[in-house]
Amino acid sequence: MANKQKQMLAVWGSPGSGKTVTAVKLAAELSKKKKNVVVVLCDNTAPMLPALVKSHKLPEASVGGVLTAPGLTQELILKNLIPFDKNPYVSLLGYKAEENLYTYAEYGKERAVDMLVLLRHIADYVIVDCTSALTGSILSTAALEVADDVLRVCGCDLKAVSYFASYLPLIEDHKFKPEKHIKALSNTRPYQGGGEYENSFGGVKHRLPYLPAVEEQAATLRLMEPLSGKEAKAYDPVIAAIVGEVFGDGQ
Repeated sequence: MANKQKQMLAVWGSPGSGKTVTAVKLAAELSKKKKNVVVVLCDNTAPMLPALVKSHKLPEASVGGVLTAPGLTQELILKNLIPFDKNPYVSLLGYKAEENLYTYAEYGKERAVDMLVLLRHIADYVIVDCTSALTGSILSTAALEVADDVLRVCGCDLKAVSYFASYLPLIEDHKFKPEKHIKALSNTRPYQGGGEYENSFGGVKHRLPYLPAVEEQAATLRLMEPLSGKEAKAYDPVIAAIVGEVFGDGQ
């Protein structure tokens, strides 16, 4: 019997490691297959929608409203999806500017899981950009549990080593399957080498280099644009390799 096609990836990692940038670049790569991709932005302390979408006036749409609505339906989720840039295949679902942890009523894990299940029926692929502070995000912890794979993004710095030493014990439960996480060393710079960090994280499979062009794209809301030249050759194959490992050929 053929393996079930994987649809959902949770991207999780240390603060400042580039989780959101990586999630967006993975979505852009998946969109080349002309399949629909939804990126779920879990951060409710510093909502990412304003930092990703060029429009000064976003629709009145928020994942917080979806998670706390009396009835959860596919139609409700669709109404809260925001098209990403000019890419017809990528949509965002996240918190709006000026929203925070206390904007909406509390919701339980079951509601978060139900929303993620419905997203599987709406989109060909779902990428969940989890928060680093798992203790304050039910949606992030639910995604770590139900996603087909987890990409653990490890920043190439001492802060990341300290972060995982504190947070990995919180997801040791077998339901999170931490031993199966796909590990990527992020923001690696030539002078760092990265070997010592790789050992600290128990080995990594992918290395995402630090590139000024990617940093500039993030700062100017152009993450959906392709890279070019030497930078593309250094970065794009890594993104393609992660997509291939998680989702295969997408057929």
